[in-house]
Amino acid sequence: MSELGLRLKHAREEKGYTLDELQTITKIQKRYLIAIEEGDYSRLPGDFYARAFVKSYADAVGIPSEVLFEEHQTDLPSPKQETAELPPRVTRSKPKLVRRRSKFASLLPTLIAVIFVIAVVAGIWMFGQDNKDDSPGVSREESQNEPEVDITDNVTDNTDDNDGNEGDTAETEGDEDEEEPETEAEQSLAFERTEEGNRSYFTLSNTDSFEVRMEFSGDSWVRLIDPNDQTIHEQTYRNGDEDSFDLSGETQVTFHLGAAPTANIYINDELLEYPIDATTQRIIVQFDPLNND
Repeated sequence: MSELGLRLKHAREEKGYTLDELQTITKIQKRYLIAIEEGDYSRLPGDFYARAFVKSYADAVGIPSEVLFEEHQTDLPSPKQETAELPPRVTRSKPKLVRRRSKFASLLPTLIAVIFVIAVVAGIWMFGQDNKDDSPGVSREESQNEPEVDITDNVTDNTDDNDGNEGDTAETEGDEDEEEPETEAEQSLAFERTEEGNRSYFTLSNTDSFEVRMEFSGDSWVRLIDPNDQTIHEQTYRNGDEDSFDLSGETQVTFHLGAAPTANIYINDELLEYPIDATTQRIIVQFDPLNND
């Protein structure tokens, strides 16, 4: 047993914590806590997690982690520096923006065609109105040599025809107003708050789908937890790995990340932006389905 492990174990016993209680506080599995106390870091998911797990253990038993790392530097394995070459998060999100502009560009010809058709229909309608306006004048000129009674009849007939046309036009415009399509609500993945240092809460709404895709650029341990604190999935991933899940049947999912900078999480193809820069994070997503009746 290493000196570091003994120090952590004595601090735990002074706090009166059992390994099961410490597992609940730190969310680190009991077998990993035992490995830390015995100094056997080879039983952890990887060298990368040694410092993160030891930090969580130290914080839980009241030992400043910075002091602990400085005094026991030689006891801990050095993590691989694979995250140093990661591109900025803004750069990695650019492909998504490009896809949105491409989608708009593909709709542009259709939009132009619709505007053209509307312009042609409006021109024909205006031309027809002009012809209707000219017709009464011609009738009055041709009827100047006829009896006065006929003139009155023609004016009355034309007035009735115009009233009928105007009524038809009003009904047509009313029908067009009623046929306007309703605007569909867009998906919302909203950040709510951060608690206890590394717990971030999000709400997913205006959708009935909860599909997750994960991409990894380095070693990363991930655990998915349901609302009853039961593990849905747990795995250690390597550089270049990808994985996906359909979580539409869950109302809440916690993403426990051992190395958040090396993991990109997409929810319904929307990149989840981490609100903090911590290595170990817990992302809690509350799912509010669109069709929840």
